[in-house]
Amino acid sequence: MTEGVTGEMAAPSPSDVFLAGHDLPTRWQGREHFAILVTGFGQGEGVMAIWAAWRADPQRCDRLTVIAIDPKPQAPQASSDASHPWAIRSASGLASGLASRMAALWPPMTPGWHHLCLDDAPAATCEGPHLSLAPGQHLHLMLGVGEPADLLPSLVASVDAFCLPACRDALGAQTRAARWVSRLNRLAAPGATLCVQAASADVLSALASAHFTVQPPGAGTNSGTVEGQDGALSAAASTCARYVPRFVAPASPGGLWPAAAPAHRHALVIGAGLAGCSATWSMARQGWRVTLLDAAEGPALGASGNPGGLFHSIVHGEDGIHARAHRAAALATWARVHAALARGDLPGQGQGLLRLDARMDEASAQALLARQPWLSEQARWLNQAEAQVLSGLPLPSGGWHFLQAGWLQPGAYAQWLLADAEARAGAALQTQWSCQVTGIQRDEARGLWQALDAQGQVLAEAPSLVLANAWQAQALLDTLPPGQATAPLPMSAVRGQITVLPPVPDASASTRITLPRLPVAGGGYALALPDGRLLCGATTQHHDTHPGVRAADHLHNLRQAERLGAWRGGEKDGERGNSAGEGQGVSPPPIDTQPLDGRVGWRATTPDRLPLIGALPWHADRLSDARHTRREQVRMLPRERHSLDGPTQGGLTQGGLYVLSGLGSRGITWAALAGELLAHWVTGSVCPVEAELRDAMDPARFLARQHRQ
Repeated sequence: MTEGVTGEMAAPSPSDVFLAGHDLPTRWQGREHFAILVTGFGQGEGVMAIWAAWRADPQRCDRLTVIAIDPKPQAPQASSDASHPWAIRSASGLASGLASRMAALWPPMTPGWHHLCLDDAPAATCEGPHLSLAPGQHLHLMLGVGEPADLLPSLVASVDAFCLPACRDALGAQTRAARWVSRLNRLAAPGATLCVQAASADVLSALASAHFTVQPPGAGTNSGTVEGQDGALSAAASTCARYVPRFVAPASPGGLWPAAAPAHRHALVIGAGLAGCSATWSMARQGWRVTLLDAAEGPALGASGNPGGLFHSIVHGEDGIHARAHRAAALATWARVHAALARGDLPGQGQGLLRLDARMDEASAQALLARQPWLSEQARWLNQAEAQVLSGLPLPSGGWHFLQAGWLQPGAYAQWLLADAEARAGAALQTQWSCQVTGIQRDEARGLWQALDAQGQVLAEAPSLVLANAWQAQALLDTLPPGQATAPLPMSAVRGQITVLPPVPDASASTRITLPRLPVAGGGYALALPDGRLLCGATTQHHDTHPGVRAADHLHNLRQAERLGAWRGGEKDGERGNSAGEGQGVSPPPIDTQPLDGRVGWRATTPDRLPLIGALPWHADRLSDARHTRREQVRMLPRERHSLDGPTQGGLTQGGLYVLSGLGSRGITWAALAGELLAHWVTGSVCPVEAELRDAMDPARFLARQHRQ
C-alpha cells in the first residue's frame, strides 16, 4: 500500500503489486546484483517505481539491472497529478527528480539495446530517506527498442525476476507469444520468479515447457486489480511462477558463465591505453578488484596520447553487423561522455560530427532514410550548401551530420575513467607504472595468471588476465607453454601520423587556416582544438615501423585538410585548386613543415575491422584433445577459462585469459562498449549488445570460420 500526500491510504499501486509478486525488496536485499526483465516500458513509470523502491531500501543490493523491452518506449515525464495511476505519491518530489534524471539520459530510439547508467545522471534534487548511495551502488537500465520476440533471443543475461505485463497485447497472437515465453529458461537465474498478466492456456503451457512452476494463490501470488498506463507493470489477473528446472545444462565454453566467487573477483589488466582504462572502469563498476600495469609512466601515453580523436557512427544501406556494431559503440561512448564534455570535465566537443559522402546525393539519402526511418534519430543528410554552413568550411560535397558524435582527447578520457574508477573502487584498484611485462603464465596449482618481467619474476598475479596492450598482445601470448597456448590473434600494427597546425597568429594569416565549427571527416579529418590549433590527419601505413614524424606525412595530412577546406596550400586568392595529384593535377607550392607539430602511433587492426573482445580460444594443436567440440560454432570452441568444478560443468568461474584489442583507428568510438563487453565476459554481467554482435567481436570467430570452410 502507498500513502498519498494527504495521509490517506490509497489502493495498491502497480509497483506495490509487482514488488510483492516477486517477494521484493526481500530478494534483492544483501545481494551484490539483481536483474529484472520487464516487457513493456510505457513512459518509464514502472521502471521509476522499481528505481524508487530500490533507492528507498537501506538494505538494497549493490547493483540493480532493469532490462526493459518496448517497440516504442516514450521519454519519461514527471507527473504532479496524485491521481495518476503510476504517480509515486511522495511529498518529497522524488518522482519528478527520477524522471528528470532518466530524461536527461534518454537515447535516440534506434533498434537494439541502449544503456542508461541512472546513478551517473546529471544531479537532480531527490530528497527523502535512504537516497544517498554507497560507493559502487548503481542502477543500470538496459532499454531494448523492439519486440520481445525479436530481442529476447539476442539477450545474454541471467535474470532474477521476469515481469510480462505487455504480454497481454502479444497474447492476441498467442502462438507467437508462447514461442518466446517457452525459451525464457535460457535467461532464468536459479530461483527466478515470473509474473505474467492474463496468461492464456498457450502461455501457461509455454511456462511449463520453460520449467516455470505456477505458484498457487498465497504462495507469492498477487492478483491485484490496478492497471498501469499501457499495461506497464500492471498485475491484473496476474499469474506468478518460479523457475524450477529439472536439469541445468552446463555453460558453453564461449557463453555466459556463472559469476566468480568473491575470492576470485580480481583481474589483472596489461595495457593502460584507452582500451585498458575502459576495461578497468567497467570491471570496477561490477565490484571487482583490478590491477592495471603499463610500461609507461602513466596512462594513455601510446596511441591514446593524441591531442584529439573522433567518435561517430556509420551509415549503411543494409544496416548489417558492422553498421549495427559501430552504432552501438558510438552511442555507448556518447552516453558516457556527453555530459562530461558539456560540463568541461573532458576536452572535446559532443555536439555532433559531419562526415562527407561524395557518392551520396539528396535522392539516395532520402530513400535510405525512408527505408530506415529510425536513422533520423542519429543522423541527418546535409547537401553541400547546408554542410558548408554548418561547418564553416568550403566543403566539396554533402554528408551525414551525426548527432551523437564529436571529438575528445583520448588521454584525458583515459585519465578521467581511471579517476572515476578509483573513486568507486578505492584500494580495490591498483596501478603499476613503468612495469615492463615480457611474459605471462598460469600457476595451475594456485589458479592465478601471472605477469612476468624479463628475469621471469612475477610482477602481479590474479585469477583473470586481460590483455589490452594492442598489437603487442601476441608477443605475450607467444610466451605461454604449450598446455596453455591460445590461437594466434589476426592483428597487424598500422602506423599513423597526425599533424597539428599552430594557431593563426594574426589576421594576415587567416586565409591559410579555417577552423571547423564541428569535426569534419571523410578522406581524412579536421577538428579545432581548444587552444586554436587545427588537428588533421591521419596517415595509414602498413608494415611501417618508422617511429619519427616525417615531412612527407605532414604533406599528406595537409592535402587532406585542404580537400576538407580547413587549410589552403598557398594559392593566390581565387585560384584554389584540388589536392596535389587529384583532379586537375595541380601541384601545391613548397610548404615549410618545420613549424608543424605531429605525433606517430600504431593502431591494432583486424582483417574484418572489428575488435577482439572476449576469452581466448585454445590453440589448434590443443583442440585435438577436446572431445565433442563443434568447432564451427564460435561459442562452442574451448577457451582458456577455468571453473572450480572443471570446464563448463556449472561451477563458479575461477578465472580466465581475455583480450580487448583490435580497436583500429576508432579507439574512442569503441572504448566504452568494448570495456562493457569485456566486463560481461569476465564478471558475468549482462551482455551490452545482441548475441550476434557479441559473436562478431569474439576473438574465436576466425578459428570458427576456418572450421566452417
